[in-house]
Amino acid sequence: MGTVTANGDGAPTVPEQQAEIARVTYRYLRWLMVFLPLVLLFVTMANAIAQRELESSISAYYGTPVRDVFVGVMIATAACMVAYQGSSLLEDYTLNGAGFYAVFVALVPTNLDEILQELRQNPPGDGVTVMEYISSLRIAIFTVLVLCGALVVIELKESERLARLWKRGPQSKGFIALTGAVLAAFLVLVVVKLYLHPADEVTMDGFTLGPVDVRVHDLAAILLIAALAVAVASHAWPQAVANREGAGLVPASDLEVRNRYQLIFWLMVAGPFVAWGFSKLAPDHWIIFLEWWEILLFGLFWVMETRRVQKLT
Repeated sequence: MGTVTANGDGAPTVPEQQAEIARVTYRYLRWLMVFLPLVLLFVTMANAIAQRELESSISAYYGTPVRDVFVGVMIATAACMVAYQGSSLLEDYTLNGAGFYAVFVALVPTNLDEILQELRQNPPGDGVTVMEYISSLRIAIFTVLVLCGALVVIELKESERLARLWKRGPQSKGFIALTGAVLAAFLVLVVVKLYLHPADEVTMDGFTLGPVDVRVHDLAAILLIAALAVAVASHAWPQAVANREGAGLVPASDLEVRNRYQLIFWLMVAGPFVAWGFSKLAPDHWIIFLEWWEILLFGLFWVMETRRVQKLT
């Protein structure tokens, strides 16, 4: 006889019903990862049309009423990416990384320096002071780091996915070592900029790379986009991704599907050049064009992959 359990109202639930619940839950999780970024995309575009003014980046809307939508969407999307178990070890690993960096994109404003400068020049009567603002940011980031640390411990204790990815060969080991080093460097930068300076000296300005100033927010956004591109690549070249498992998903094997995913990947890689071309129509706005471009491309990929998986399950 099969195992029978009970649901919340006492009615029996057979394993087949439980499997169906898991499948439906997984499907909604996938669609949330499509709709949430599209909400942000629509809101920023609609706001630009209504205000007849386009911000330099999506993150620049942090200083506008769109801020709540921006932060909410980024945090919710990050949670979905971490909760989602990819159809391969590589996809799961990179989506976890993308979720981690998405939180920093949400919590560390791209225009933090301007916000703090405004607070210094025009101290609010009963509002937030610079000290209070930085203190709140420190608490939020610390809490996120503790939570992520707890999730890593749980992952290592209850799953062998990371260990299996490490054992796949020198390429996998090199990828984990590289991304781990990047993560460590990013965390060191955050700690130094946020915690090792007096509150009134915190800037989160990051570092300078040639003529470009890369702030902590910018770096998190770059790493987020890179992780999403790798997730697409794991489907575009499935023959290079071994040990697929988890969530009952099936890797793309159809040549036409793989070719489409490869096209999306290369278009994501070409994003900076495409955005630079669009910026000729609106100077100083290439970053928001790049963000819109990458969101649309990853959304397109995710819709295609979600529909493909639904036909198989």
